[in-house]
Amino acid sequence: MTSPSFQIQVPSLTIQTETDGCLALVDNQTGRRILHIPSIELFCPVIDGRRCELVFSHLEVKSAARVDVHFTGAAFEWFCLRIEGRPGDDALEISCAFKAGKEGQLNRIEFFPRDTVLDFYHVVNYRNRHGTEATSPELLPQTGEGFKTDTYSTDWQFAPHPTLLLFSKHELQLLFGAFDLPRAFGMYLEAADRKVRSWYLDYGEAPHGQRLAAGEEFISPGFLLFIRHSLTVEGILDAYARILIDAGKIADPAKKVRHAWWREPLYCTWIDQCLLGQAVVPIELKEQAEQAAAATSISPAVAALSEAMVRRAVDVIEREHLPFRTILLDGGWSVALWDWEPALDRFPHFRELVDELHGKGFKVVVWWNWAEIGGGAEVDPAELIGDGTINRHGSRARDYSRPATQDYVRKLFHRLFSPDLGCYDLDGVKTDFLADKVHPEMEPSDPSWRGEENYFVQVSRLFYQEMKRHKPDAVHIGCAGNFWLAEYTDINRTYDCGGTNHLQHETRGRMLRHTSPGTPVAYDFHNQVENLNRYFASAHRNAASVQIGNILLVQEDLLSPNTLPSPDYYAMLRHELPFQPIERR
Repeated sequence: MTSPSFQIQVPSLTIQTETDGCLALVDNQTGRRILHIPSIELFCPVIDGRRCELVFSHLEVKSAARVDVHFTGAAFEWFCLRIEGRPGDDALEISCAFKAGKEGQLNRIEFFPRDTVLDFYHVVNYRNRHGTEATSPELLPQTGEGFKTDTYSTDWQFAPHPTLLLFSKHELQLLFGAFDLPRAFGMYLEAADRKVRSWYLDYGEAPHGQRLAAGEEFISPGFLLFIRHSLTVEGILDAYARILIDAGKIADPAKKVRHAWWREPLYCTWIDQCLLGQAVVPIELKEQAEQAAAATSISPAVAALSEAMVRRAVDVIEREHLPFRTILLDGGWSVALWDWEPALDRFPHFRELVDELHGKGFKVVVWWNWAEIGGGAEVDPAELIGDGTINRHGSRARDYSRPATQDYVRKLFHRLFSPDLGCYDLDGVKTDFLADKVHPEMEPSDPSWRGEENYFVQVSRLFYQEMKRHKPDAVHIGCAGNFWLAEYTDINRTYDCGGTNHLQHETRGRMLRHTSPGTPVAYDFHNQVENLNRYFASAHRNAASVQIGNILLVQEDLLSPNTLPSPDYYAMLRHELPFQPIERR
């Protein structure tokens, strides 16, 4: 059977077949091959745990910029690999489509075959970690020990990660990333000695893959492959965002209405809660989750939050003329993580408190988490995912694709944001603690919601639109650098840095700006006073707002005791926190 022969070229790169039947990706500027692909079997499915056999059938040249490569195989009625040049975007788009020959489960799409050669020095995957300003681990494809990396949110940071990887060779950057929102669970790459061992999009291991009916047509998301010279990693991410915006894949951030108060400094109660309760909270989010799950009583940090504590903090803000006009009530204001009514033992007059703060010119935002339900909570079974199946962390979860759960969200957000009698007239939510919560074994009732990124987008759209329906200027404070979520995120925080290294905020903020286009950045807490001047200088330099957690107590450094703030501390806040006053209601 004749091997296919084709060449598709865009301004910066060419993909072409070689005389030995292999594929090469060529950098047009230098003429060098930067990927050597040992066969044309790209985007090969794994169904029911087995890699499908692809046998080349014929090549269909659709235009000078597109070829369809047709294969046969026992698992398919037909299979087509599409490679298309996008000259206006200076990028290639690759995808596959097939008709299933029988009922089964799709587990993976293997992008490139084993032994594909990567001629790059570094692979960049934003997998942020605590205790370092580096926003990506060092992944070295040329070393013998190699590496494994993925974009699924098991690192408990900034979920959901965008499905993309970056390959770097000094001034040359290559990006491979989703052009359509995937209904999958992350991209996985393992490489060593410059060669790919495996590189795939995960749809769930058997028996939790994506169901395929006999005769069903499956179309994979398109993936962009493009290079840029003389751009930083951030620069090629901006180019990727521009392609997505121009193609209408994500919203144009220039068209979004942004309210000035979103970018003002705010006071969040969390660090004061921890200091008042003398609580030692683990830095790693997974450890926080394990601690919370093992707790048999309310935590000291949660117990410290009350109407009295909030009024005490507001008294200090007013007495010291501190430039805060937003109060963020963090974890502990509600009955439980899954019960979003005020905890009556500590907030017996919640609406009165909100009205009082509004009367003083403050906005009131609350911490909110949609992802998990504790074991003892009473929840309508019609709202649960998997009919109440326990997830990997020992919790149940709501299925937001169900009409009953969507009705629950509508009622909840009416109660939280409406000024009506019996409602709370709040001004926004801070979402948090969402990583590693959307799993392939937790099947939504509506299959169109399947996949980690996709589920986040669907849930975010649901609650965001409900919030805005009641209060158009309400704010969503998020913590995900994700291109598709930018539309539903009003400000992104640098997320639980847990120390005094201001460079963590700086580099995380840079990551967020370039992965969530148009979304402003807020530096999260600077937990101790040490290096506070550098924290503020960095925020000013990078046009970031700040979220301060220390009004009632401070620590000088990690080894210092809790103390009352000094006059100099308050003077620094007054000096470093410019703001535009909000009109009193």
